[in-house]
Amino acid sequence: MVTQGACGASRIVLRWFMRLANILIMAGGITLLAIGIWIIHRKTFSNELLRNMLYLNTARVVSAVGGLTILTSLFGLYAAQKEVKVLHLTYFVLISILLLILSIGAILAYVFTEQVDNTIQAEMISDVRLYDPNDPGPVTWAWDQTQTQLECCGLMTPQVNSSWEIWRYSRALNKGEGVWRVPDSCCSPDQLCGTFSSNISGIFTRDCYVEVKEYVVQHASLLGAVAVGIACIQFLGVLSSLILFRSIV
Repeated sequence: MVTQGACGASRIVLRWFMRLANILIMAGGITLLAIGIWIIHRKTFSNELLRNMLYLNTARVVSAVGGLTILTSLFGLYAAQKEVKVLHLTYFVLISILLLILSIGAILAYVFTEQVDNTIQAEMISDVRLYDPNDPGPVTWAWDQTQTQLECCGLMTPQVNSSWEIWRYSRALNKGEGVWRVPDSCCSPDQLCGTFSSNISGIFTRDCYVEVKEYVVQHASLLGAVAVGIACIQFLGVLSSLILFRSIV
């Protein structure tokens, strides 16, 4: 009788532990979903310049895992109420799969931070030549959004002394007329320094390469750190379901 009572009390404790773990997992899933959607929404202006889908795909993976984590945590709360082995086994398999996928997502986020420096500058230099204010395609839109939101202009290369001078290599802006022209998006608010003026006093002076790199690396690092944190919480769900599964006769 004492042994049966002790086992019953132990299972009650385990069920409460599993409930708590799944409440934390649900909160983590909501966090993952929110951060993933936020990064997908915020990345759009720089994605054309990055030409690296790893950043976007990682955010998509994390968002999907966040949504599935919320659903799985609800199932885990239900399973914690029942002493049915098949429910705990199903939950164990689901949360283990999500843990694995999320771990891969965290690794991809950190891989991206290592890759970005090798590709972003070359792509941005190439896109300068494609910029055309009279034909606002994806490249033009991406440069304008980047320069406006990050308050930067152009990028430094060995061929220029100031980052904004890179725009002299844009044939659509500078056609050898002796006037330095930059995109209107390079101008500080209420300043006339853009496409049809040689006045450079109101031009943003920051290097867009430096700003974009810092921006995406910070966001990728945040994504990776959150993914690692939530993976640790998910491990509690794996552990609690396994122990409770083994305790059920």
